[in-house]
Amino acid sequence: MEGIELKRILHINSNYLTSKLHENLMVHLEKYGFDNTIYMPMKIEKKQEIKFDSSFNVLNPVTFKNRDKFFFTWKQFKIFKQLKRCTSIDRYDLIHAHTLFTDGNVAYKLNILLDKPYVVTVRGDTDLNFFKLRINLRKRGKDILRNASKIIFLSKTHRDELIEKYIKDRKLAQHILSNSIIIPNGIDDFWFENQGTKKKLLNSKSVKIISVGQVTKRKNQLGTLKAAKILNDRFGIKTTVSIVGAILDQDYADELNKCQSINVKFYKFIPKNKLVDLYRENDIFILPSFRETFGLVYPEAMSQGLPIIYSVNQGFYKQFDEGYVGYAVDPNKPEEIAQKVISILDHYSDLSMNSIKAYKNYDWKILSRKLISVYENIVSEKG
Repeated sequence: MEGIELKRILHINSNYLTSKLHENLMVHLEKYGFDNTIYMPMKIEKKQEIKFDSSFNVLNPVTFKNRDKFFFTWKQFKIFKQLKRCTSIDRYDLIHAHTLFTDGNVAYKLNILLDKPYVVTVRGDTDLNFFKLRINLRKRGKDILRNASKIIFLSKTHRDELIEKYIKDRKLAQHILSNSIIIPNGIDDFWFENQGTKKKLLNSKSVKIISVGQVTKRKNQLGTLKAAKILNDRFGIKTTVSIVGAILDQDYADELNKCQSINVKFYKFIPKNKLVDLYRENDIFILPSFRETFGLVYPEAMSQGLPIIYSVNQGFYKQFDEGYVGYAVDPNKPEEIAQKVISILDHYSDLSMNSIKAYKNYDWKILSRKLISVYENIVSEKG
């Protein structure tokens, strides 16, 4: 990668400033000589969701309103018009759209108008939900996929679900398979700088569970608490649960608070330098979400030696073989969650050691090189 000629990448990312996820990626791309411009078209209601000031060139004009989401063509017209105001759209060598529909449609238009190659990332929860609910937009989604030079999925599960449920055209299905690459999200360097050690379970009749995620039905903390009650009552395993996360659904939080028969502690959002200590105080990480795009909290917990329990057919599913770092469960079945906790307790030392090894797969240093190879190959082919 050394000595690479400077290449200009336009990242279309409508969520860039709401999470530091991609800021970490840009740091590594810049190290390899890429000139990155980020276009983040914002709805006016999203201004309050901005989490940080980027050190990169982020163009984030207020472009549309929340109600515009019901009128895809009108919303996209506004987004494209604002992009042309913000930058010279013909100066870029490659476009990376970080979602299939909202971002990918802009890249698709640039490809048609200026013959600019583009990469598109398909995000499971968001983009597959678009395919499911916005039937009128399925053709456009397929056109975006068909014309992309490369398609990135966060997990094999998402790719397979897209093809099996929504792609009936065998030629397009083959195009997706042959032109896709799996590149999961990476975690913050903090977790590598503060890696934990292999954990030992002192008492198989006592377990401390931690769940980290926004308090909402989608994250299914109630399923975790029900599993804890089964462990307590049916199997005689003294179980405590720590739930960490900002409350998005107060009614749901109140329902969780009613679980008085379970030893549970609630924490609102806490910074990672405090969260790391809480991980180390616990034994197993459980987040059986009903829907999950990927879930960075899983490898974060693994970095501290915690085996994990996650949901079948969601973002983290099939990242590893079953029983290597933990187990997948049906989020609707607390009994199954409880049984998988017991399976972890039976092999705790091995799973803890495997988690410490496996979390290193989510290092942006490694993942960014995969993405750079994608960029270089496309730009080279374009000449």
